[in-house]
Amino acid sequence: MTMRLCRGIAAILITLIFLPATIATAANKYLVVLDPAHGGSDKGVRLTNTVYEKDVTLFIAGEIRKEIGTKGPISIKLTRTADEDLASSERIQMARASKADLFVAIHVNAGFGRSSSGYEVYFPGFKKGSKQQGGSSEIIDDMVRNKFLNEGVRFAQHVMRNIEPIFPRQGRGLREAPVPGFDELDIPAVVIELAFATNIENRKKLTQKDAQKAIAEALSKSIKEYFTTMGQSGEK
Repeated sequence: MTMRLCRGIAAILITLIFLPATIATAANKYLVVLDPAHGGSDKGVRLTNTVYEKDVTLFIAGEIRKEIGTKGPISIKLTRTADEDLASSERIQMARASKADLFVAIHVNAGFGRSSSGYEVYFPGFKKGSKQQGGSSEIIDDMVRNKFLNEGVRFAQHVMRNIEPIFPRQGRGLREAPVPGFDELDIPAVVIELAFATNIENRKKLTQKDAQKAIAEALSKSIKEYFTTMGQSGEK
């Protein structure tokens, strides 16, 4: 195979990588996998004597599924629909097997002292690029990976903006950090830390059903906005 032909194939692949996802997805039907953190014997952080992180994340995920429904262009799948143990690897595999377009893990934060408050979104770090001796396949792999990371950041920006009214002036920004299992996903993926269970005001709000429903509405809006604006130039 000639060098000119190799370059031509690489150029075609790169073009396909950056085509708007609206073209690549049949009938504009998208699947979002929501991962309500913890479950079963893994309770997560405690908010009250009877309410734990696993309860809050499951309720919010269920409300998002109800809010978005099944008749529109977006479908929601939960990694768990009951109070059950589920390994992280099983959650990741579920997203892979279902060929999801977006993976969203929902958590409640804790620690850093009682004064820490607010919400933040984590995404895996960007790949720094292939070694100098790497071939075109490695370069393309890096570009694909970074495209998904860019899309994850774009979704996270919608989340930060829409949750702000619920926790005014408490946005802690986007956080780049390794997320276990995310390197196995070939789709945009983020972890949302809703608020701090160790903060009195945050904890109180997280245990209120009205606030939980408001969070679900904000995340539902973020999901809809993300797919509606996909592929639009200048989208922020």
